Amino acid sequence: MKPEYDTVVIGGGTAGSYFARRLAEAGHSVLVVEKDRYEDVGKRLDVFHIDLDKFERYSVPRPEPGDPDFIRIMEKSVSLSPEGLYPKDTNYPFLASRLTPFLHRLHAWAKEAGVDFQYETSFTGFEFDDAGRISGVRCRTGEGERVLRTRLAADCSGIGAVGRRALPEDYGMETDPASPEDSFYVVLRYGRLKNPERDRVLLPRGWTCYKTWIAPQADPDGIIIGIGQPWSFNEAERVYAEFAERIELPECELTHIERGRTPYRRPPYSLVADGFVVLGDSACITKPFSGEGITAAWEAVSVAAEVVSDALKQSGYVDTKRLWPANTRYFRGQGAKFAALLGTLPGAAGLGRKENSYLFRKDVIFSTKDFTAMNTDYEVSMSFGRTLKVALVLLWGVLTGRFSFPAFRGLLKSLSLSGVLKRHYEDFPGSPEGFSSWVEKAADLWKKNL
Repeated sequence: MKPEYDTVVIGGGTAGSYFARRLAEAGHSVLVVEKDRYEDVGKRLDVFHIDLDKFERYSVPRPEPGDPDFIRIMEKSVSLSPEGLYPKDTNYPFLASRLTPFLHRLHAWAKEAGVDFQYETSFTGFEFDDAGRISGVRCRTGEGERVLRTRLAADCSGIGAVGRRALPEDYGMETDPASPEDSFYVVLRYGRLKNPERDRVLLPRGWTCYKTWIAPQADPDGIIIGIGQPWSFNEAERVYAEFAERIELPECELTHIERGRTPYRRPPYSLVADGFVVLGDSACITKPFSGEGITAAWEAVSVAAEVVSDALKQSGYVDTKRLWPANTRYFRGQGAKFAALLGTLPGAAGLGRKENSYLFRKDVIFSTKDFTAMNTDYEVSMSFGRTLKVALVLLWGVLTGRFSFPAFRGLLKSLSLSGVLKRHYEDFPGSPEGFSSWVEKAADLWKKNL
């Protein structure tokens, strides 16, 4: 490690590696501090899925057949009702990959641009100048603690958000952790099929009511059964037991289980502060409809890298005002769409099996068109005519006893508020001066949506 860098990135995951590469190829000196050994990065998870079209969009090198991180390309996935009926396709191709070799790919790609990596190095805190602004990063290696001077620190440490949470409460950045209520506790069961010819999994299948899915793994005779639930791993296991009782699962021999946690809440109202930016899971940037965060984070990283690079090229301190366009550009774009989708969660989460099944059967909200649109556009088009049609279908469900009135009222409320949230985020302030009043209204909208 050199004593000083333009940027120190905390965390060498998919967000941190990509951010580091983008800054280094723009000519800036970058160090990534990673707490794990090189061999162990990403070991918390083996198989993951990633949008196929995002590799070209963000100019990221794509795994190809024969590469250690390549498993297979799947052209679509299928979603099902609580009874396993009324299948809806998501016509959106994605790649099944392995995380550790994929991160090795990203690290090599970043190193090609000049990024330095320091493994087995833990972030321990920030150094501040006389004005109380970040001037350095403290970290601990096997040789002891060191202080690295930097013009910018980037927290890409994951859901723990060790950088964001280490900031003073009055620094202009929210420091609260992702609570159990605002987290998805994910349990993945890996197994080998007992009758692979009959039960081989060729396409991922998901049950939105239980937040469960079945997917292939690297072994063609293998299977992954996953579930994600808020609050705790115990809650995830409870819902999984209910799911397994109602759905006939392929017979398999369990080989191992992986557990992990991902944020499932709104991002901080600001992603930047003096000499600081937060990205990826540290910023709670995940897709509201699936919890996947890699490509969602790459959009925020792409925007932030351009803004940060421009700020670093100027003399003087990289303060909040210089970094502010990263907020404006992100929240007026993808951030607004995600806010709208997050706004529908309370109403959707309140749906029981009966209501969920009714929507699948009626092809309303849970439809091939909507599932595909959420993945491709991150939003579902709700014109006045379509909103009226949805309302009439739901009302008919209430009158015929197939949809409860509380669920009807909750879903319509969420759909209405989600539109207001989207418009509010699209009006994100162009400078820090109008931020306080914007936050006050945003906080009130989120409270109404609880």
